[in-house]
Amino acid sequence: MSAAGRFDIRLPIGTLFSLLGVVLTVYGVMTKSDAQLYARSENIVINLWWGLIMVIFGVLMLFFGRRAKERPLHSAEGEATESREHRIGLERE
Repeated sequence: MSAAGRFDIRLPIGTLFSLLGVVLTVYGVMTKSDAQLYARSENIVINLWWGLIMVIFGVLMLFFGRRAKERPLHSAEGEATESREHRIGLERE
């Protein structure tokens, strides 16, 4: 596996969003009783909701990044296609 194949951008993005989402969710839970803070958002605890959305997004990115790492890079069908394309001249080494 090449170095580019081992690096999946979904893993660091998922980690970042998950961590920031947890921080924002905790902040939203701690400040949900502050009516003055959430008066501009019509008393919607926007920090809590966006924190939860960020956590969900981060977990999904981590899940799909991990799932892609477990998937084999080469299959028998793919190898057959590669050799056929190389044989008829569609692909050059």
